[in-house]
Amino acid sequence: MKKFCIITNEYKDVDNKVSKYVKSYLEEHGCTCVMFDSYCTETKEYIPLKESHVPDDTECVITVGGDGTLLRVTAPLKKRDVVFVGINMGHLGFLAEISADDITECLECLVNDKFNVESRMMLNAKLIRDGAVLKDTDILNDIIVHRGAEISISHYEVYINGSYLGEYNADGIVVCTPTGSTAYNMSAGGPFARPDSHIIILTPVCSHALGSRSIIFSKNDTIEIKIGEDRKNDEEKRSLSLDGSKKIDVGSGDIIRIQMAETSTKIVKFGDESFLQTIREKIK
Repeated sequence: MKKFCIITNEYKDVDNKVSKYVKSYLEEHGCTCVMFDSYCTETKEYIPLKESHVPDDTECVITVGGDGTLLRVTAPLKKRDVVFVGINMGHLGFLAEISADDITECLECLVNDKFNVESRMMLNAKLIRDGAVLKDTDILNDIIVHRGAEISISHYEVYINGSYLGEYNADGIVVCTPTGSTAYNMSAGGPFARPDSHIIILTPVCSHALGSRSIIFSKNDTIEIKIGEDRKNDEEKRSLSLDGSKKIDVGSGDIIRIQMAETSTKIVKFGDESFLQTIREKIK
């Protein structure tokens, strides 16, 4: 590959030191490379990536930060035929898996096309209020509806392919892809899944029921989560997060409809490290 775009996160990569090194290396090896800083140090807020920020001929997008940095760029570029690779400046780094010690070696592999590509399933999420779609986006990791800063638990009704599954009295519900199974889903007691598999995982968060467990659905299933009424006969006010994006306020009667997206994300993989080996090394 010869056409690159670096999405950097100056909050993690101070003074863009690593990003500048990556750009310099690629250009010294005959590649073209543009750089976009996704974090504003003055406002301390993330700058939304637009498709126009990335040149049309880009073959590979390199993110420098953590898993969140990579997640913020996949949806805006879902129509592009590009591959993604992340340099981890954060903690676990399941998605942004290149460590600081391996940067040069991995860049050499990229320039010389010595890598594999893993296709990752995405989910489409729609926020529906009074029959109108207020939000429609594709996500790579997870969809989380949660009580946020509220003290009381929430009431949720869940439907699968239009049929009533049941109700949950819980702090929240996580619906994730296999890629997102190692994120909040894992912390909530949900199962791991091979990142290249095609399933949908639903995990309740702190449910007030002894029998409440994660459920694994087919990639062909459609999940609807309806936010129920508050126990005090008041409107339920909760938060919706889509791949860790800025929370969206939701309330009683709102529906989150989730199904497999038409698009997928291509993630660069170096070497033959297995999913189980990654789990052993990242989670101890």
